[in-house]
Amino acid sequence: MWLRFFMSTLLLHLTAASPPELQYSLMVPSVLQSNSPDQACIQIHNLNESVSMSIALEYSNANTTILEQSVKGNYFFKCIRFMAPRATASPLAFVTFSAKGATVRLAERRSVAIQNVESIVFVQTDKPIYKPRQTVLLRVVAIDTQFKPVQEMYPLITIQDPQGNRIFQWLNVTSRKAIVQLTFQLIEEPMLGSYQIIVGKKSGTSIHYSFTVDEYVLPKFEVMVHAPKSVTVLTPDFTVKVCGVYTYGQPVEGRVQLSVCRDFSLYGSCKRDPLCQSVTKAMGKDGCISHVFSSKIFELNRAGYQMSLVVEAIVTEKGTGVRLTGSAYITVTQVLGSVRFENMDQSYKRGIPYFGQIKLVNEDDLPIANEVVQLLLNDKNVGNYTTDGNGTIEFSVDTSEMFNPQFSLRAIYKTSDICNIVGWLVPFYPEAYYYVQRFYSRTNSFVKIKLEPERLRCGQKRSITVYYVLNKKGYEKLTQVKFYYVVMVKGKIVLSGQKHVNTSRALKGTFSIPLAVSEKIAPAARMLVYTVHPSKELVADSARFQIEKCFKNKVRLQFSVKQGLPASNVSLHVEAAANSQCALLAVDESVLLLKPEQELSAETVYNLLPFQDLSGYHFSGLNLEDDSKEPCVPADNIFYNGLYYMPVSSDFGPDVYLYFKEMGMKVLTNSHLRQPVVCGSVRPTPDFLSRPGFGESLSTPMATAKLSETVSADDSQDRIITEIIRKYFPETWIWDLVLLNSIGEANIVFTIPDTITKWKASVFCLEKKAGFGISAPTFLSAFQPFFVDMTLPFSIIRGEDFLLRANIFNYLDKCIMVSILLASSQDYQAQLLSPEGDDGCVCANERKTYVWNIISKKLGDVIFSVTAETKQNASKCENRTSGRPEAGWKDTLIRTLLVEEISWARPCRTCSSSSRCPLAAGSRTWSCLPPISTF
Repeated sequence: MWLRFFMSTLLLHLTAASPPELQYSLMVPSVLQSNSPDQACIQIHNLNESVSMSIALEYSNANTTILEQSVKGNYFFKCIRFMAPRATASPLAFVTFSAKGATVRLAERRSVAIQNVESIVFVQTDKPIYKPRQTVLLRVVAIDTQFKPVQEMYPLITIQDPQGNRIFQWLNVTSRKAIVQLTFQLIEEPMLGSYQIIVGKKSGTSIHYSFTVDEYVLPKFEVMVHAPKSVTVLTPDFTVKVCGVYTYGQPVEGRVQLSVCRDFSLYGSCKRDPLCQSVTKAMGKDGCISHVFSSKIFELNRAGYQMSLVVEAIVTEKGTGVRLTGSAYITVTQVLGSVRFENMDQSYKRGIPYFGQIKLVNEDDLPIANEVVQLLLNDKNVGNYTTDGNGTIEFSVDTSEMFNPQFSLRAIYKTSDICNIVGWLVPFYPEAYYYVQRFYSRTNSFVKIKLEPERLRCGQKRSITVYYVLNKKGYEKLTQVKFYYVVMVKGKIVLSGQKHVNTSRALKGTFSIPLAVSEKIAPAARMLVYTVHPSKELVADSARFQIEKCFKNKVRLQFSVKQGLPASNVSLHVEAAANSQCALLAVDESVLLLKPEQELSAETVYNLLPFQDLSGYHFSGLNLEDDSKEPCVPADNIFYNGLYYMPVSSDFGPDVYLYFKEMGMKVLTNSHLRQPVVCGSVRPTPDFLSRPGFGESLSTPMATAKLSETVSADDSQDRIITEIIRKYFPETWIWDLVLLNSIGEANIVFTIPDTITKWKASVFCLEKKAGFGISAPTFLSAFQPFFVDMTLPFSIIRGEDFLLRANIFNYLDKCIMVSILLASSQDYQAQLLSPEGDDGCVCANERKTYVWNIISKKLGDVIFSVTAETKQNASKCENRTSGRPEAGWKDTLIRTLLVEEISWARPCRTCSSSSRCPLAAGSRTWSCLPPISTF
């Protein structure tokens, strides 16, 4: 080892003593994107004469000139924009560089690939699930890879049913301002299941988007199960909380059946029953229940069972018997607390501090603060560190005197007892290990970019710290060193620059590079910082920064109020770039409870990019890696001091060449990039790469409710009655295209539909220069303090009886007398079953349930109209806090129910589910309701 070090030092000395040689570096992405601007960066050092320089792209026997320029001066650095042609056959192309002068003759050729980049097309529907006879609203949107709108012609857009049959199509559809809006009407009895929207492009590719057609009843409330993420084998007990919340935010009244089970493992010779515990409790005023489960029941420290607990909750609504479920999973773990290394480098660079982080977390992966962690370097204690409030420890290792080819790091929180008992799970504290390789440099010169552990947020201005340490040979007469940097995003060079650093005092120090965080460098930026050593070595480092997924077009959406009455007007304010075209959507959140949507978001749009990052030299079956220009070292024996020495290839860890390869960057250069390899040998794979511890406007038609105020005489006193007739219950409220004004704003007035629910609204916008942008969702609750609600199935069979339930909800601050009336009709026969009489007392935050037996008489849509009204007479609210409301309420609810025909008689008395009642195998099913609740 000492001989190799002596000879390399001697060679470096002899090299540095000679005049500095001309060095060049041309950097270009290994995969070029056609019809989209790319960049190449050229840098020349120690140029002592004028040269004619040429850079070109060769493809299919044609040349695209990137740069032709006469260059003179000692230093030259320039990045050039160019357009790659469209690939017509093989994507293989070549970048050539040449420079000619009086004494200079430089030429190099490297392989690259060309990828044909098409527009990004996505589909948006108004909701993820539809009923028969509903209208499917859809948008097809086209943008380029820079998120700018693109006018696109679609030869064919089709709808396919679950069996793959084409049931609808549009031909030669051309977008206007990049957005196409289409509608499709479902038939009365469509095939149920998953449908496909297939959008064909001129290039022959297609985009697929799915939606579901089903017969459903929207859920009116959500079941939320709150359970710990995990429990340890030593946890004595744990608490599970279950809540029921209506979509308009009020708590559900009812009962909860809660069960927790630990199932037996599948392996083994004998099968055991799962370990379960179940409880049934009435929900409190807050719509929740909590229960503490003893861990002894589940034998958490016993092996042979699943390492998880399954929590299931069934919430039954009082009065209607409607049942909805929720679930959660609890992991059973032996780990009481664990440490891990974060934001670690794969290699260290001698003379530059090695920075790292240790994270201490509990069984729920939550940080543990103010605890001591021991750090060992090569199994020697280097310090005890205390975690901060985030459970994090920042540490650094001095590498000034390190020559090791690698070193190991080990973090210990608490030692574990070594005690393994068959059939039992023993708790322990796992340790963390990390292996670090030495970075190879021919001159022992290094550059290091300090990592940013957090995702960088758009709008920030960050200062990136760069460390450097340079071998003094060759710098004796220099007082300033030039550093260069390039930033690659989405496979393109987007930023570049130079930094002049004063080195008159020392060839070791730091400098900073300003970085403006914006959509230009999202979603990830790879920065390369390098300098050229006089001994013809390219000294470099690269780092990858995670960037918030954001857009240049900043879009905001807000309702004028957070809560409004049905049938009242509300203003929706939209902000974006001036003259943007914006696509609005507002949907009932009950739909999303039934089937979560494929939500359009910044994440989903960025995921459509052909490149989020570029890495490696393989593309579409091509290996773009070029052979090394640097000759191998002959495998000849060396005679020294009477002994023969044989050169052997050894792994010195990563080198600068690997940085370029990881970035997907091709570099044409006469500087040294790679570590030496003995002729006839194969460079071994670095050990650290295989070690587990290393590197870890179309508007929706609207028939709104009528809101009126009337004066009624009751007990000889006049009072104001707020009367609302509710009959418009769309699942999609807003589906509009809006053009913003010259200052980028629009205020649109909408009438709130009649559903008592929460509406979720969103918008995306497009503008020629600002491009695409999307808002965060905003919400509006449609609510009134007194209303009636009906529970209806999807459909019924003519002639069969079913139970119609209506709830009167009182969210006023006092008890009130109410009356209810189901309008008579020739279409059905109704009989009130409970309670006796049409009126009663309902106190604050309570409800009263009325049940009718209904026998339908006609086919098709049957209208049910229920009216609930507050009364002045409070005599029946004895011993309760009651009063005469300053204003009365009268709420009329008009709903439609589908009545179907059946050709055979099959009674459907009652069934346990509120959705479907099964018949014999091979026969159809129909909707009915569960029995009346008994609590």
